[in-house]
Amino acid sequence: MILAAERYLHMLEMAKDPENDFYYSPEHVVDYCDFAERLQHFESGTWELTQKDEDGNPDPSIILEPWQIWVESAIQGFRRRFTGERLVTTAIEVIPRKSAKSLKATIAALFDLCCSGQVAPQIPIAAASAKQADDTLFGDIKAMVENDEDLAAEYGLETTKDEVRCGSGTIFKLTSLGERQDGLNPSLALFEEGHAGAASVYKVVDSAFGARPNALRRMITTAGYRPEGPGYELLLDATRVLEGTEEDYSLFAAIYTLDKEDYLDPDTSAILWEKLFTDEDLLIKANPMYGISLDPIKIKTSLKVAKRRLDLRGEAARTRFNIWTGSGTSLIDLSNWQSCKRDICLEDFIGQKCWIGVDLAQKTDMCSIALVFELPGDRIAVFAKYFLPEDSETVSHPELFDQIEIWREGGWLELTEGPLADHDRVREEVEAYCEVFDVQVIACDPAQAHNTVKQLWDGHKPVMVYPNRADTMTPPTDDVLGRIIAKTIWHDGNPVLAWNAQNVYGERKGNGSIMPRKEKDHSPRKIDGFVALCFANGCRLEPDFAKDPSKDDAGKDDPYLTRGILGYEERHV
Repeated sequence: MILAAERYLHMLEMAKDPENDFYYSPEHVVDYCDFAERLQHFESGTWELTQKDEDGNPDPSIILEPWQIWVESAIQGFRRRFTGERLVTTAIEVIPRKSAKSLKATIAALFDLCCSGQVAPQIPIAAASAKQADDTLFGDIKAMVENDEDLAAEYGLETTKDEVRCGSGTIFKLTSLGERQDGLNPSLALFEEGHAGAASVYKVVDSAFGARPNALRRMITTAGYRPEGPGYELLLDATRVLEGTEEDYSLFAAIYTLDKEDYLDPDTSAILWEKLFTDEDLLIKANPMYGISLDPIKIKTSLKVAKRRLDLRGEAARTRFNIWTGSGTSLIDLSNWQSCKRDICLEDFIGQKCWIGVDLAQKTDMCSIALVFELPGDRIAVFAKYFLPEDSETVSHPELFDQIEIWREGGWLELTEGPLADHDRVREEVEAYCEVFDVQVIACDPAQAHNTVKQLWDGHKPVMVYPNRADTMTPPTDDVLGRIIAKTIWHDGNPVLAWNAQNVYGERKGNGSIMPRKEKDHSPRKIDGFVALCFANGCRLEPDFAKDPSKDDAGKDDPYLTRGILGYEERHV
């Protein structure tokens, strides 16, 4: 926020120069704020306690707070010198829960519909589903219009189940399953909770954006359960702009959160829950509506409960401090993982020593291959390759199908034909790696890889069986976790591997062991690539952990390892 404020002041100085590409218009800011404060609250809230009319009754008029006026000044005030249109074309506000996010977005939508002066403005409310739109922003816009007869009459507003209309202009729902995606020409696109939005809808808006002058994409959101998706990607872009590594005056960002040193242990990068939930200065820092729409007593009480309840900690960190975390037991902070990204590619390591881990799916799940290379200075480089049956339930899962398509298009994930995992395709990829790298070992999970191990063994490849147990998984897991903090593990930014890493959970046992696992047994959020990485890294650290498959007691009676697959002809005879 300090960087955002300094950038705003710098832009004000730039705007004074008549040779500059943009200028500052206080009139546009005043028009917007005047419209906002003519609207009225339509729900009960803390305003009833503080806002009174002359007779002492609650006054429902909206009163903008100073920080809200600053945000609108930055978005509405800067104008392109030769056209007069808004300079800002993309805006992201990351604000904790109960900080009037929906109210801010409602004002923005109604102002552009009623007062922007554009011909037939189109204002989509982008959401993953119609229900999400109804339950949040679109439902609030509709309620404000229906509860303010003067507003509806002055601008001739009409509401239907799916639209709010003003002449030929409309506010409407745009979902991943919507029918309004063709011919879209948005004047203002709103993503109220970007962390939960569908990537496919964001992509549709993005592809349609730019044809209309004065167009604006605006995302007002809290932090998400997982650092991924369009909201997190936009947050990363905004962070780079605020930190000065990229220049883009058409992007505005207000990110109300904490600095890492506020709540992370400097040695382990673990969250200091006691400090996070008891230091009132941190609450004030991250919550611009603290003491206004947020009752300090209620907030402090809820944090005391979260401090005692492990299952509530992650949600409290997300909603109160905008920390992108799933829960307190997640092993890897994605921002730490992202900081280990380097400009490397697999081709850089041709001919070098390589350790390979393979995690195969049982039937319809994801298969993964992880590759580990050693670098000077006690560093390692890791890569991953993924395979998924195109007809599997995972591909069509509503939480994942948008991301899966992006991963497929980016070449990070290969979709194989049919509903079952294609182990032969995985084996072919491993064999190809053996041709170009000095492969030391191919470590496979014995649970599903019997046939693959047999074929690799027959092909004279250095395949081994890696037991997936706490005693064998703890050393490679601890090594990876330590390297993430020390930034001695390098990766190429593979988004599927990053997703796997963020999905890894685990609790340290009394004997010091730890077993990577998913958050829940049947969770769609996979960790296969991380497991394969631990197989490969385990063999690198402790070669004796892996077993020669021909001497593996657990598989001595396995027919796949002794006689291979019985074909049709043999069965028939």
